[in-house]
Amino acid sequence: MITALLSLLTTSPPLSTLLVCSSVLLLLLWCLLRSTQTRDVINIPGPRGVPVLGNLLQLGKKPHKTLTAFRYKYGDVYQITMGSRPTVVLNGIQTIRQALVKQAEDFAGRPDFYSFRFIGNGNSMGFGDYGSRWKMHRKIAQNALATFINKKSNPIETTITAEADVLVTRLLESNLTPLDPHNEIYLSVGSIICLICFGKRYQRDDPDFLRLVKMNDEFMAFAGAGNPVDIMPWTRHFTKRSFNGFLRILDVMNKFCNEKVHQHIGTFDACVIRDVTDCLIRAVYDTPLEEKEAVGLTDEHILTTVQELIGAGFDTIASTLQWAVLYMIRHPDIQEQVYNEIITKVGRTRCPCLDDLADLPLTEATILEVMRHSCIFPFALPHSTTRDTVLNGYRIPRQTLTFINLWSVTRDPDYFKDPDLFNPFRFLDSTGKLDRLAMDHFLPYGAGRRKCPGEQLARMEIFIFFTRLVQMCRMDKADGQEPIIDSKYGLTLKPLDFKAMFYKR
Repeated sequence: MITALLSLLTTSPPLSTLLVCSSVLLLLLWCLLRSTQTRDVINIPGPRGVPVLGNLLQLGKKPHKTLTAFRYKYGDVYQITMGSRPTVVLNGIQTIRQALVKQAEDFAGRPDFYSFRFIGNGNSMGFGDYGSRWKMHRKIAQNALATFINKKSNPIETTITAEADVLVTRLLESNLTPLDPHNEIYLSVGSIICLICFGKRYQRDDPDFLRLVKMNDEFMAFAGAGNPVDIMPWTRHFTKRSFNGFLRILDVMNKFCNEKVHQHIGTFDACVIRDVTDCLIRAVYDTPLEEKEAVGLTDEHILTTVQELIGAGFDTIASTLQWAVLYMIRHPDIQEQVYNEIITKVGRTRCPCLDDLADLPLTEATILEVMRHSCIFPFALPHSTTRDTVLNGYRIPRQTLTFINLWSVTRDPDYFKDPDLFNPFRFLDSTGKLDRLAMDHFLPYGAGRRKCPGEQLARMEIFIFFTRLVQMCRMDKADGQEPIIDSKYGLTLKPLDFKAMFYKR
């Protein structure tokens, strides 16, 4: 932004330069006054920021760690300023559960970020604000998912099992050559979500499928980098190129999903529901018009859901599986113990299924520890208060931007001894069974009104993919080098690029 301003000033004629300088100075003065005024709107402790930028410069490259460190100075509820916008940060399991569960209606909103208006053409459920329309939209989306993942005889589980075998085969085909598992994991997870949404498992070299994977990666990278216009709207005048890139990504994703939806509409048969898209089309037809109009829900809102399900079911599951491979490489002793449990309870060849979950406590504890230690969604999506409320004795006005610091939950020494250590046994009791109380001390799928609607699908995929990988592959470090346990900061925390060796068991 500063570079753009300097370029503008040095290439402008004298009168234009004077006008630009005057405009910029007035703009900065306005932001300074606004930041001073808004800071006192909420009487909550927190670190002081600087004019215009607020606390942005203090957050550093690992804001989840910075904000967690602030917790020990300012408490579980404190305030920072994002640009000129007062922002409340919630920390710790008790405070976050109080806000998201016991005061769920108060904290269920979404901020009015400028970029959110363009996601799903403004019809997004995940990025949309809370209200009657959102409630109906969420209910329709959950019902569509439940059609395919809640059946007693679950065909999607069979499909996940088949795709897990494809993944194992692809990794073992590396022929003892170090391999970055990122692409293979993403393609397998993407194949499952496309089958659920569109009724089709794409070949790995399908151009449409590869384009979707690429666009999803780019969207997550852009969203994770943060959008200055959301917290400093005046920057839109200096970030047009970057924001237009974001719009191009959205346009490609919109066109891809719209094309698939229109194909489904042309072949729709209410007696034969093939996938989630068909479920959403049926909801369009079955939901009375007066009910939709009463809350402002349109058919476009409903049909856009398929795009959101792809985005939500893609990156989070794939990133978790990448972390799982990385941790198994760094902790071969745990990998062997999990392997021994699987072959003892399941066998060497049969693919584990959900019915095996109760017999594999160490395996489940290891998955939980992967999710706790990696904490891939450290802040979830930003929340906003829907009305004036009080939390932990602090008054928080309506429409206050709120960050839910889930990293603070996973690194809380009061609940997780030596929280920076990777230790699956923290989730087991003295008898070797799963410790349900320890499981309640962190929230891998969020909580309250905004809890992940695809939790059941995510649990199923992660369990089947992970157990099949450990059962069939011995994962080891490449070239004798220990991979680094660290993350790329973004909307989700992905591990730094790494390579691994995959040996057939």
